Amino acid sequence: MQCRQCGQKLEVVRRCKQVRLRCESCGREYRIQEVSADLDAEIEKQLERHPCIIYD
Repeated sequence: MQCRQCGQKLEVVRRCKQVRLRCESCGREYRIQEVSADLDAEIEKQLERHPCIIYD
């Protein structure tokens, strides 16, 4: 999945009580609900490792 701001790859970042998507290039972060309609298979597979995602 690509960053809406710069087009680079997003990575899944897990923090205490949070899972976010962060751009490896520009550092922009997205909450899951912001980009849920655009998730690709690779990101979905990574998110499967987190059994509970807290929406904040």
